Amino acid sequence: MERLIRYFTEGIEDKPIASSVGMEVETSFVHWNGQPMTVSESQELLERFRRVNGWEVTKRKGNLVTEVSDGANKLCYELGRQNIEIATTPDISGSVAISGAQRLVNSLEFSACPPLCSDCLWNKGPIVYTDEDLLIIPDERDTIWLELDGRPALELLARTSAVQFTISVPLSSAVECLNKLGEKIGSFIKDYPQEEYWRRYIKESKANYHAMRYGGPLFFKNIEEYCTQLAKHGVVIGTKLIPLDQVTDLDIPLYLRSIWWYFRLRRYGNTLCIEVRPLPRRSSCKFQEQFDFVMDTLSII
Repeated sequence: MERLIRYFTEGIEDKPIASSVGMEVETSFVHWNGQPMTVSESQELLERFRRVNGWEVTKRKGNLVTEVSDGANKLCYELGRQNIEIATTPDISGSVAISGAQRLVNSLEFSACPPLCSDCLWNKGPIVYTDEDLLIIPDERDTIWLELDGRPALELLARTSAVQFTISVPLSSAVECLNKLGEKIGSFIKDYPQEEYWRRYIKESKANYHAMRYGGPLFFKNIEEYCTQLAKHGVVIGTKLIPLDQVTDLDIPLYLRSIWWYFRLRRYGNTLCIEVRPLPRRSSCKFQEQFDFVMDTLSII
């Protein structure tokens, strides 16, 4: 646990709330007849986006291109063959970050229109309803999770699309911000259909996860208690869960990514951030509106 406390506290710069904001935007691409995008179509989509924006291929798996990037932002698969994620790093202010992410999403959606297919493809909804198996395994880490969880459980998450904000916070008020978000969890969950899928995933996974590995506690006294709660969860080593106190060579960022709390602390360089996760991807809800909702919850207007 001491490793976690040091990770979140040592060398952290005292930046104001939301002085830097990152985003992850997942978009499921589905034809108007309900057919999810095929692997070949998603490969063409990544290539068209890459050419238009001048990005480079940064990851492959076999014959598949699985990630393209401009060095700061990336475009990649998010488990589903139809689900493409744009991720921007938290290094610029809120309004600039949101407009930049919106520009990239617009470019991605434009890349999915003809001549890629006979109809425009995007379906900006949080859930894809289909009997098809949508799971695609883009990297070694996902291959490990496939064996750990079993395909039926992991495939549940291939159907969901979300929006996430990573918002800088001062160390001195990080726990207060977490608690403010926790107080309003009902306002988040009432429009978050992914909740059912995540709960099923935890229940149906072969990994035998702690029940609080998803969602997590909502209130903390201090950073020490936050880390104490984190330390209850095992570390994925190979295809097994190992108690944290038995792991000597801990990859902390990878470990934290595998504990899916609604609101979780992340570190980027010397910046401490809160990642806000329970937000759906909807065409009717604009990114700025979702960000304003989060900031209002934090009482920052």
